[in-house]
Amino acid sequence: MEVEIFTLADFAADYGQGKLVINGTFDNITAKEFPAIHPSCAIVARIRIANKEAGLHYFQIDALNPEGDNFHEPFKGEFTVVKNPNADHTTLNIIWNLVHSKLDMPGKYAFEFYYDGEFRTGLSLTVGR
Repeated sequence: MEVEIFTLADFAADYGQGKLVINGTFDNITAKEFPAIHPSCAIVARIRIANKEAGLHYFQIDALNPEGDNFHEPFKGEFTVVKNPNADHTTLNIIWNLVHSKLDMPGKYAFEFYYDGEFRTGLSLTVGR
């Protein structure tokens, strides 16, 4: 499995047939006071799975505050990969829409992507004043 994209965006959508739309990627925001509420964003992953990895797989995305605690329940899912007769791989788009995220403090927030229980990649969001 290969992670092609893992990003934080204003908006994302999967239009089917492997088409992924991502608008407004970012990694910094500011707030006048804390706790702050971020109205809406999306965590987006696009993964490529080889035909030889066909079968049942699991993913999880953790959202961690600057102290390393979850500030959202983890986003979890499972899917079954079927061999692609037209290519040597299958792509999967994963979109986690976060609405009204409570950010208790300034600092570096993190999002971590796990595949079949193994950490594969992460990204950070710096929240300042």
